[in-house]
Amino acid sequence: MRESYMLGMSDLALFASFAVAQGILGFLIVKLLPSALIKFVDTEIERRSDIKLEKVKGQIEGSYATLKTSMEMLTASNTGLHPHIIESVSAMWNLIVQMKHDFSGMVTFDSLFLANEAAEAFQDEANHQNLIAFVEKHRDEFDNLTANGAVLEPNLDRHRLFCGDKLWLIFFVIRAVYMRSSLLIARSFQQHDLDDWRKDDGIRQLLSAVLPTAFIDDVQTRQIGGLSVAISQLEAEFLHEATRVMSGSKAMADSLTNMQSTMLLQTAQIAQQNN
Repeated sequence: MRESYMLGMSDLALFASFAVAQGILGFLIVKLLPSALIKFVDTEIERRSDIKLEKVKGQIEGSYATLKTSMEMLTASNTGLHPHIIESVSAMWNLIVQMKHDFSGMVTFDSLFLANEAAEAFQDEANHQNLIAFVEKHRDEFDNLTANGAVLEPNLDRHRLFCGDKLWLIFFVIRAVYMRSSLLIARSFQQHDLDDWRKDDGIRQLLSAVLPTAFIDDVQTRQIGGLSVAISQLEAEFLHEATRVMSGSKAMADSLTNMQSTMLLQTAQIAQQNN
């Protein structure tokens, strides 16, 4: 009996100890598990963020390396092409100066005499020889082209490769305005009346390729000197673009702008992924 009683007490104590141990273990789990889970989740999030950040950093470094290589190639190319660019721009400007000289009488004619005075000169050449003398060389529309070598320069197109589209356009417009105005003078001789450039749609279309509409309206409404003002503005546009082409600053500025835009975009992507 006594032994049975002692054995029952031992089993009861063992059960009690097991129950207490489970209680303690449960308490520890309840207390420690949330913080452990939170720490695990934080660590996992941080690890994944670091992976994404490193991935984006790699993309940025790759993009930067590509842009840097492109700029180095651009600089090297500009260095090699620079003498050709200078040569072409200089040759084109020399042709503009030559045209300015060859057509100076025609431009001066427009700058000195009103439209009605010019019309009277073509209507009665004999009594207006002093006016006609300014434009005499443009009497024949075929002869006056061949007389001005700058207009028909045979090697002109070779410069287009090195000057850029905008500079070429400005040069083309300057040349065409001189040619068109000269042809209008030749027609004035043929018609014995002024074929006014101010009313010519061809001149307006040429000018509108480079100059603002408001400016064109202004020069075409001037009673005197409008042609000279228009050509002077075209020359100013040419010189401005020529400076950019020869210095290479336009190409470099465009490259830097592209690089800056790319870096800003990548930075925004990093910020978005980290939020």
